Amino acid sequence: MSSSLEDDLSCPVCCELYQDPQLLSCGHSFCRRCLNKHHAVNPARACPVCRQTSPQQPVANLALRNTCESYLKERERERASDVEVRCSLHGEKITFFCRAEEMLICSECRKYTHSLHSVQPLTHAVRQRKAQVKAALGPAEKALESLKNGTAQKPQLSKYIQSQAQRVEKLIKKEFEKFHQFLRDEEEARISAVKKEGDRKRKKVQEKIEREIQSLSERVKEVEEELENDGATFLQNFDYILLRAKYTEPDSQFGSEILINIPEHVGNLGYRVWQEMKDKVHYYPVLLDPNSASADLSVSDDLSSVGKSNHDRSIPIPLQGNRLVLGSTCFIGNGTHWWDVEVGDSKHWSLGVCLRSEETNLSFNSLNPHNGFWGISRHGDSYRFLLPNSNSFQVKKKLRVVRLHLSWHISLGKPRAWHRQRLLSFIDADDDSMLAFIIVPPWVPLFPFLIPHDRSSRLRIAPVDVIHTVEHTLPLPTNEETRKHVLFAIILVIAMIVSFMFGMWMNT
Repeated sequence: MSSSLEDDLSCPVCCELYQDPQLLSCGHSFCRRCLNKHHAVNPARACPVCRQTSPQQPVANLALRNTCESYLKERERERASDVEVRCSLHGEKITFFCRAEEMLICSECRKYTHSLHSVQPLTHAVRQRKAQVKAALGPAEKALESLKNGTAQKPQLSKYIQSQAQRVEKLIKKEFEKFHQFLRDEEEARISAVKKEGDRKRKKVQEKIEREIQSLSERVKEVEEELENDGATFLQNFDYILLRAKYTEPDSQFGSEILINIPEHVGNLGYRVWQEMKDKVHYYPVLLDPNSASADLSVSDDLSSVGKSNHDRSIPIPLQGNRLVLGSTCFIGNGTHWWDVEVGDSKHWSLGVCLRSEETNLSFNSLNPHNGFWGISRHGDSYRFLLPNSNSFQVKKKLRVVRLHLSWHISLGKPRAWHRQRLLSFIDADDDSMLAFIIVPPWVPLFPFLIPHDRSSRLRIAPVDVIHTVEHTLPLPTNEETRKHVLFAIILVIAMIVSFMFGMWMNT
């Protein structure tokens, strides 16, 4: 059948598949190249088959050209798929598939080796396997469609990251605007102070000038009046008039204190402004990580407090099902760490340290050392440590601020060996009274965690005061002669001390 179709699609002149077939008015078609060669030797432009003259120019036979191209593609595909796979034992063409042993076989194999097996024609096996592949490909096709449409998790995650970046940028700009406004206010206040001091001291100078003007004006007027006198009166008062006419500088002149006190205004200006700014900003020993908070928790912009949200946030990644939020940094190795958690009037909360885990759907009873949690919780008026078989207890005074203290303790073990333990202590920060301490694993990264169970209250990390000290050190003498004098003085003092001690020894 394919041979007959190939004959129908072959040019009568070259007997090959049509190449750019051209249709004559008589209805016959030929390759453009074959037709041009024929017309070159036959000026009458007669059809090579029926010899009928065609008065019109030939036209492209588009339908025949498309059919030839489709036939060529199908033939190439058949050649690629019909490569004969022959049996390695018998050399026969593979025509069957053994379902029992999942292998390709020939007719000889079926007759002898696989006569008792379930065997099916190769075409049936291919059809069934193709159906299985198409079924398995379904989820991948759906995922591809979701990725293209932007409805898959990864595109949503990309959009979420973009929204996070935009939100963080706004928070940074808002925070820096506070700093800028503070600096602008400081600048205006200090410039205003300089202007006030300048006005005040210029006023003093002006008042002094006005007093001198008045004094000199009175003396000049008095002398001029005396100059109007003639005769003996003028001569009698000559010495006095001459004394009054002579100008002498006033006794009370201004000193450097009348000038602007430049060190007061610009000395260590940056440091003093920084000190003012330090009192207006907060430092938190623990910062909360919003990326660890589940969808129903709300973390404040300054990353210091967390509480139940009125509506769940839309987040593209699954988070802890136990409704906790972690600190942004872990504590590991040597060192002592402490932080205060303001629980306020909340009667339901949990806090402590934990191993960072991707495990989800942890219930309250799962918050124990076996799952990597060490801490304390409150439910109503009862408190309980997050330990197996831990009994609840009550405290006389309600806890409002809980201090967590992570430190190392060294004890003498047996036999006479030092033993280091890592302890997590719980302290009432209001009166520094110790509640209890528990042992936590050493040399592992531990993250602070908070769990607010009350919807109406929040848990907050309390800020701490940052103490800054300025060290004043006495520089060593740079001059060689000065260093010699200092060294001689030190030796002399040592000699006097030795002599005194020797005298005391002799007396005894």
